[in-house]
Amino acid sequence: MRSPLLPTLLALCWPLAAGAADAPAGLYFEHHDWVVACDNTRTCRAAGYASSDDSTLSVQLTRKGGPDQAISGRVSLQPIDDQPQPKDALHLRIQQRDLGVLLPAKDTGTYVLSPTQTTAVLTALVRDGGITVVDAGGRAWPLSDKGAAAVLLKTDEFQGRVGTPGAVMRKGTAAESSVPAAVAKPVVRKAATLSTPPDDPSFAKLAASPALRAALRATLEGPSCEGLLETDPDSPISNSPLQIQRLDAKHLLVNVPCWRAAYNTGDGYWVIGEKAPYQPQWVTSDAIDYGDGQIVASHKGRGLADCVSDETWTWDGTRFVATSAISGGLCRGVPGGTWELPTRVSEVR
Repeated sequence: MRSPLLPTLLALCWPLAAGAADAPAGLYFEHHDWVVACDNTRTCRAAGYASSDDSTLSVQLTRKGGPDQAISGRVSLQPIDDQPQPKDALHLRIQQRDLGVLLPAKDTGTYVLSPTQTTAVLTALVRDGGITVVDAGGRAWPLSDKGAAAVLLKTDEFQGRVGTPGAVMRKGTAAESSVPAAVAKPVVRKAATLSTPPDDPSFAKLAASPALRAALRATLEGPSCEGLLETDPDSPISNSPLQIQRLDAKHLLVNVPCWRAAYNTGDGYWVIGEKAPYQPQWVTSDAIDYGDGQIVASHKGRGLADCVSDETWTWDGTRFVATSAISGGLCRGVPGGTWELPTRVSEVR
């Protein structure tokens, strides 16, 4: 059975979207209680968590690419079920030193770190730790620093800061101007599509074509899509019927179930021509839906859905372009994930 794309991969690089030839591939890296996701504009978002599942405390540190970029920080504390709720204002405390009140952000349970607080957090992470959030009643929520050094170094490496004064982990005397500039979001223009049902009866004969199934299989490495395999009693989705709908006047969209797991599914999608040899363009084997010119994939890291990865591909009139990829970070009990950590961003027009 094929494994879905999940945010628990230790490192994950994404191919470039169209029009982003100068952009870096995205990066996803996690180590112990910390994770970093860097996108194709060179923005990096590092997130640290509590050391156990009984606390939802998390800190996010964001830095854009390019020289002389400050780091901004946010805190999330969203207790669930019967976990203790914070009482009144929250304070940031480092090694028993009170760094002041956390300023509530727009989103419930989220707070903005001041520049002074952010600097103090970074200093603690690379030295002795001891970062805690405390409420008015004295209840404390500790932040783990386990894995922070590796994640912060990975961030510096991705953004080209190692050896410069602005590096977090390995400062040096190299000119700050040597840091690679940020990259603009690639622009993808979504083309108009036709709206037909995914099982359009006018394509029934084509959907039953052995030649089309063979052409689709030829785009894959090995038997990676169970729905295209011959009937197998051990695989309920083997030999699944193809669903075909029209994309535009020249292109059709085919999909078929590719894999099923405990709480995730993945369908394969291809763009084809109406006649042999069909010239199939494989898009993904991990999708869950298609609509209005976009194919979407979404997978849970575990059944609680507290760490979810999402991807989107957008039709530009010629092919489906990968336009977004987002991880929810580590699984820590917050429905949908504590943060959105993109590794691919774009502007869809």
